Formats: sequence, C-alpha cells, structure tokens
Amino acid sequence: MSKNRFFYALVPPPLPRNLIGVQRDQLGLAETVVENDRLHITLGITEDFARQPYDKVQRLIEIGAQVSAAPVPVKLDRVSGSNETVALRPSRKIDALGELGRKLQEALSHAGLLRGAWDFHPHVTLLYRKGRPFTRTIDPIGWDATDFVLIHSILGAHRHIELGRWPLEDRQGAFGF
Repeated sequence: MSKNRFFYALVPPPLPRNLIGVQRDQLGLAETVVENDRLHITLGITEDFARQPYDKVQRLIEIGAQVSAAPVPVKLDRVSGSNETVALRPSRKIDALGELGRKLQEALSHAGLLRGAWDFHPHVTLLYRKGRPFTRTIDPIGWDATDFVLIHSILGAHRHIELGRWPLEDRQGAFGF
C-alpha cells in the first residue's frame, strides 16, 4: 500500500528545471534519478500517512493561503553528494528563501503537522545512489520563484500531485506569518 506525504515546495520553471536535469544527467551516478517533473526545493514537510488525511490536507491548504512573502531569488551553484543522495545547493545563504522556509516550518509545527526532526536546508535532490560524499561548484542555475506549491507525494509511485499554489509577491505593509 502506498503512503502519502505532503510538502510545500518551490518548483523551478521549465528552463531552470531542464538545466537542473542536464546537470543531473551529466553526473552519470544514478541508481534512481528524480525526473524533471518532480524536481523541487522542499520548504516544509509532513509525516507520512497510510491514507490521505482530508482534514489535515484542508489545514495545509489554509496554511499555504495565509503565508505572505516576497518573491525568492534562487541560485544553485554547488553539487553535493552524501552517502545516499546527490543534490544541488546554494553556496551562499539566501535570506528570502530561509525566511519562507522558516514561516512554513513554524506554521506546520504550530498545526502539529511538521515531520519530526525535519529542518529546512535548501536543496534540489537530483538522484539517489550509494557512494562517497563529494562537493563541487557548478555554473549557477537560478530563477526568481514567484510562487510556492503544496504537493501530495504518493510514495513508491513516483507521483506528485499539486494541491495548491500561492503567489509570492511584494506587499507593502502586509501582515503574514
């Protein structure tokens, strides 16, 4: 039986997404790749559920609608491999990205929906493999994120379903959490 996971994410638009895919494909390290249509930066994530929890999904949609944040400039310029994954990461802290991640993490935590022991570290997972850790710089791949999404991931099916999308926009004097 498939499990259900929900997360907020920044999804790169077509050109950066394809450039990220080219970077992934050039590595030649894959045991399991993350296909272009599932590339993203996770901003906040839930535990896994055996069944789709409709009341919790409704709360996640409410949280997404309440977040107020400006567009986020994303610049990924480092490939790093752990023992199990390879990801693209920023080499420098991106304040607006950190702030958006913090807002969503706090809202998820307050609602009792944040995955235990999860902390926001911006990255785009490219592939899964067994191997030695490494880090190297690459030519930057970037975009201005103008929205964020809520995704329902059906684990084992390699399937992402978008449940909500909210704009990131400058709002003078806006209140948001």
